[in-house]
Amino acid sequence: MKRPSPGYEAPADGFSDEKLEQLSRHSLSERGLIPWAAWESENSSFGKTFRIWARYPTFLPLCFSSDHGVHVESRCWPNEVRSPYSTFFTWNKRKAAKMKVEHKKNAFHVPHPWVYYRKKYFGNFKCQPAGTLAFYAHSNATTNPVYEDLDGYMCALAELPEKYQPITICMSFHDIEKGLHKKIRKYGFPIVTAGSTSARIFVDRFYSLIHQFRYTTSPNIGSHTYYIIEAGIPFFLFGEYPKYIVKGSDAVADGITSLRDYCDDYDFERFEYLKDLLSHRHDSVTENQRRVIEDFLGLDSRVSRLRALSIIVFSLISNLHKVIMLYLKCIPKAFDVMKSRRDQ
Repeated sequence: MKRPSPGYEAPADGFSDEKLEQLSRHSLSERGLIPWAAWESENSSFGKTFRIWARYPTFLPLCFSSDHGVHVESRCWPNEVRSPYSTFFTWNKRKAAKMKVEHKKNAFHVPHPWVYYRKKYFGNFKCQPAGTLAFYAHSNATTNPVYEDLDGYMCALAELPEKYQPITICMSFHDIEKGLHKKIRKYGFPIVTAGSTSARIFVDRFYSLIHQFRYTTSPNIGSHTYYIIEAGIPFFLFGEYPKYIVKGSDAVADGITSLRDYCDDYDFERFEYLKDLLSHRHDSVTENQRRVIEDFLGLDSRVSRLRALSIIVFSLISNLHKVIMLYLKCIPKAFDVMKSRRDQ
C-alpha cells in the first residue's frame, strides 16, 4: 500500500502559503505529456485511474468523454453532449440511458475509476487518524459560494466537541489561486490542499489527506463527499448550506443557482435523502450511507475491466486521425518541458 504523497506526511500541521500556492499551480510536467483528447476523462486523475482500471497503455490518449466528478443530477451537460467523441463513460445509470436515447452517444454505465485505484493502493493506509478535515465550499471559474455567516461557521467549527478536534481546513486550488487562503488564515486553522486537479497525482494527494483524519465535514455535498464515504471515513454536513452565484457559464444561467434548475424530481428526492443521511454525526460510515454512495459511484456497473479496455481501444482506433493531430500538438510542449528541466 502507498505511503502519503511527499509533503503530506503531517497534514494536520497545515501548509504554508508558499506551499499551498505551489501545489495549486498548473504544471505541464505534473500533468504529463500524454495528449488529452477530452479534459473530462483526464482531469482530477481520471486519466490515470481509468488507464489503471482498464489496463490501458499509459502513452495512449483516451478518446472518450466522461462525467466530471460525482453529481446527484442526471443532466447531460453541454460540454458532454458537444464532445467530438461518441463514447461516453458515466457512473450515473440514468444519465447513461439519457445520453444514449436523447443524444445518440455510445454511453456506458461504469464504476468510478477512483474506487479501484483506492482499493489497490490505499486500502490499508497505515496511519493513526485524528481530528477533522473540513472542506471549504469551493469556487471555480464561473461559480462562487456565498456563506451567510462565515465568521459564525468558523467559530462553530472551533467549538465542535473535543473528539472532532483539531480542525484542519482543506481548500480547492481555485480558491488558492484567488488568494482566499490568506483571508481564511485569520481564523487560526491549519490549511491544506490536494492541489491542482490537472496533476496526475491529485488522487494520491487527496487520499493521503483524508486517510489521516478521523472525521471529515463540509457545509455542502461535493465529489469529495462520495470519495470519503466510500473510503470508510465518517463525513457529516455542518453549517449553513452555501448559496452559489454563477456568472459567465454556458451551462447554467447567471444568478443564484438552484438544484431544481438542472435536475428532475427523482434526482432532487435522492439529493434530499442523501442530505438527511449526512446531517447526523456518526463515528463510522453507516450501511445506508455506504449503499447510497456506492450507487452514485456506479459500483453496480456490469462493465468489466476487460470490457472497458475493448471499448476504449475501439474508440481509439475509430479516432486515429484525431490522435495523430493530438500528438503533433504535443511536440512543442515536450520541448518546453525539457527546456524548463534544463533551466532548473
